[in-house]
Amino acid sequence: MKTDFKLFPIGTVFNPLKQVVSRSLDYTIQEVDIKFPSRLNAMAIDPSKIVSNNNLVYTPGEITFVIDIFTNVSIKKSSTAGLSISDTTQRKSLVSHAFLLMQKAIGFEDGLHISVSKSLDMRHCGLGSSSNLIASVSVAINELYGKPIDDKELVRYCAQNHGEEIDGNDEELVPVQSIGGSAAAGLVSGGMQVLAGESVVIKNMNISDEYSVVIGIPKDYVPLDAKESLDKELSALDGFLNTGKVYGKEIAYNILHDGLPAMECGNLIPFGNIIFEYRFNMGSINNCSFCYPPIMNIAEKISFLKHDGYADVLSLSSVGPGFFAITKDPDFCTKTFESLGMNVYHHKIYNGTYIYELKK
Repeated sequence: MKTDFKLFPIGTVFNPLKQVVSRSLDYTIQEVDIKFPSRLNAMAIDPSKIVSNNNLVYTPGEITFVIDIFTNVSIKKSSTAGLSISDTTQRKSLVSHAFLLMQKAIGFEDGLHISVSKSLDMRHCGLGSSSNLIASVSVAINELYGKPIDDKELVRYCAQNHGEEIDGNDEELVPVQSIGGSAAAGLVSGGMQVLAGESVVIKNMNISDEYSVVIGIPKDYVPLDAKESLDKELSALDGFLNTGKVYGKEIAYNILHDGLPAMECGNLIPFGNIIFEYRFNMGSINNCSFCYPPIMNIAEKISFLKHDGYADVLSLSSVGPGFFAITKDPDFCTKTFESLGMNVYHHKIYNGTYIYELKK
């Protein structure tokens, strides 16, 4: 039972599968290639629930959007036992962690050669790159053996055994909080997803292609090592606790009576209002400023994009410092982000699940 935020060995399973793997493994598949999308974390439902470590089980819930930044994973069975990773693959400790998690979950004995690449790789900017990488490799291994683990169970398994890499340390990971959105992004359809409880998607919605996603990352931001970032976050947890205690019930009420009914009707705007209120008026951005304090100034200067109707959704992603706008006017949002010293990236909402190809 892990209750602290100290480092742990790569491959540690804190929370085994709740559902026993009953389906026989398919040993006929020799290779698998997958493309796995990424998520933007628009908000937590109750941020107070990330404050204490309950054996890596976090239940704040979250609202996410799935975008077309893809992680590409290729896996081949090898005649050599154990794991080999291509020279071009970055963040090898996370690949190793995913390999060991899946080996312990389903019991395969084959050697595997894994290669990973990404269409856009930005570490520790709020885009969930670490959890996305672990989920991508885990999903690919699951496909390689005939999907013995149910998709919903795999979301929980990845989230509740999550860790992030440490510069210069290939043996241990940092127990950074994971809610499940990165894994759900590729395992559950719908460009917008609402997660509650133990990483369960309770509502999802396709989003029209008329929307664009504009992401802004401050040019002068230097990504922090996961351990340094977590240390800074731990010193700021009182703010997350307070926001959850003061606003948690109001947020839940607004989601139930305004957000979810609007999703049923395919209307994005009410949830955009809920997200904006949480981020800009309930202290969320201030809570996340431990990572990059200038986000407070940026937030003040971009808030008009939502007020004046240029963006239907405007938010920080996770703890930032990346901001994003979901908009029908990407050019104006782009100019605004660039005027505040941000590098801008243009993407689209992705309403599907991961794409795969098997070879026998």
